[in-house]
Amino acid sequence: MRAHRHPQQGAAALEFAFTLPVLVLIFYGLTTFGAAFYTQLAVSRAAEDAVRSAAYLTTAKTYATVSDSVKSSIKDEVINSLATSAIAPSSSNSSYTVRRTWMVNHVRAQIVVDNGSCGAVGNASDVLRVKFSYPYSSTRLLPPINLPGVGNLGAWMPDTLVGCAIAKL
Repeated sequence: MRAHRHPQQGAAALEFAFTLPVLVLIFYGLTTFGAAFYTQLAVSRAAEDAVRSAAYLTTAKTYATVSDSVKSSIKDEVINSLATSAIAPSSSNSSYTVRRTWMVNHVRAQIVVDNGSCGAVGNASDVLRVKFSYPYSSTRLLPPINLPGVGNLGAWMPDTLVGCAIAKL
């Protein structure tokens, strides 16, 4: 005796085959956006931490009187802040020193300490600005996906993330 096949047999597998790629792309988009958003928050926090440290490092009242050693220490504070975030890869046995060394060796960050502004054009003599450009494209969590006929799905992600903070001296 033969088993009769129903016309709906295999419909669930076919629906799953059509739905899975869409779900994977949604998950990829959420993950890459979340990683970029977290990295932007960490970059902004690093600039804020560096500016906040300026209050402890100098008693200067104008940007012109801030010493080069203080500017160097402020730049170091950006790297220190990033080394404590989840941007630097970690393992169960990696110490802060290992994470900081990775940051210095792998992230070619551009850190500017000057008396500019973060949005408007112009300089002020009694402010200290830390502007930090983080090369996100070289340290992305997930690589971009290139689909035939669609193109690069990671093209909407920025190559560089910028954090900027200002402190009044």
